[in-house]
Amino acid sequence: MRNYALTINEYIDYLLTLQDSIFKILPLYEEKNKYLLEYVDETIDEVIHVKKIIEDLPHGYWYVKSLSNLESLLIKVTEDNHGKVKKKVLSTTNLIGKEIKEIEEGLNGL
Repeated sequence: MRNYALTINEYIDYLLTLQDSIFKILPLYEEKNKYLLEYVDETIDEVIHVKKIIEDLPHGYWYVKSLSNLESLLIKVTEDNHGKVKKKVLSTTNLIGKEIKEIEEGLNGL
């Protein structure tokens, strides 16, 4: 297996990008974009496969819960329930935001 040496700042950048990618699910849902399911599925694949790269970096609760939320979104986006989709999207982006904040606070405490 390759050794991907990410710095903590690169990891934070990745989390910010992931947060944006997940937030993008909401407007795609609202627009009834025909590629929505594919987009959510690809986002799930990314989160699953990135674990190999972030192995040495903090990826506890936020990782498991975000992946679970994304799997749930794969079903919810096929339903006509804007409130549930919005809640899952915002919950997931907030969870990642909290992880970023914890990492940054840890860096500032060094």
